[in-house]
Amino acid sequence: MELADRADYVERYERRLREHGHSPETLGWGKLGREHVRFQVMTDVVQEVGAASVLDVGCGFADLFDHLVAQGWNGEYSGIDIVPGLLAEARERHPSLDLQEADVASYEPAGTFDVVVASGVFNARLRSGDNRAHITRSVERMYALASRAVCIDFLSTYVDFQQPDGWHTDPAWALELGRSLSKRLRLRHDYMPFEFALIVYRDDEHPGNVFRPLGERRA
Repeated sequence: MELADRADYVERYERRLREHGHSPETLGWGKLGREHVRFQVMTDVVQEVGAASVLDVGCGFADLFDHLVAQGWNGEYSGIDIVPGLLAEARERHPSLDLQEADVASYEPAGTFDVVVASGVFNARLRSGDNRAHITRSVERMYALASRAVCIDFLSTYVDFQQPDGWHTDPAWALELGRSLSKRLRLRHDYMPFEFALIVYRDDEHPGNVFRPLGERRA
């Protein structure tokens, strides 16, 4: 992300944090409850591949962790974000979690994570940079950090109105991006009318032209 775009991004969320505090409105997620619909899409992926570790890119308040725990997950959660205020709130609420100030494009953890997720982080129109180039770099890096799957939530272009400052991603383009990484992928446009999720799986081996069961660990 260009420095000017990063500064805009941080300022936007710091301002909302001052106005709304720990609230979905700070994250630009609208009415209470919608974030849990998005979180469940991510949780479904975590559960289906049997993930023991998750990296949440643009983790905000680390609310996804609470949702995962409520669904019975007890793995290792890590989060990164570029907004200091959001991280400060997340660390106060979850002092035991690994929460770091970092951009995924330059993030260098000690190892990989079973699943890497991002929700709502690609929905702002960049002033200086190219949105598609930024998404491509970020998703490629997320895929490199994932040992099992990535899951990314986007605003869709399949709408009758687009926010002037928002970035709506073409689902067909996102599918091609995923296809450049793996033969095994899924696009979900079934949980909200104007959003979709791209899920890309690491294991795309297909003996007999049939994919192996998800969650099956190699010997």
